[in-house]
Amino acid sequence: MAWPKEVSVKRYPSDLTDEEWEILKEALEEIEPYTTGRPRKVDLREVLNAIYYINKTGCQWRYLPKDFPSYLLVSYYYQKWIYNKTWEKLNTVLRQSLRKKTVGARIQAPV
Repeated sequence: MAWPKEVSVKRYPSDLTDEEWEILKEALEEIEPYTTGRPRKVDLREVLNAIYYINKTGCQWRYLPKDFPSYLLVSYYYQKWIYNKTWEKLNTVLRQSLRKKTVGARIQAPV
């Protein structure tokens, strides 16, 4: 059973924090806007948490714990994001935002 959306509980060490999710949410909306078709029912944060869980633990898709979305759905998004290069674009956005933060911190730091 999935956790309610209003409860922000970190169930596994691989789960996204609220701060990390806000950054990724904005980047996902920019990179892959959902503009046509039915409203999306799946929570992309849970899909990302499931993908990070598999990456961290090395478990097989079918052994994904039941508190994540279906392994078929998670696998679908994973393969889709590889094919349309969403992962590369997310990495670029995250790298650029981190560089802006570190450069800004260096400029403000006293010498």
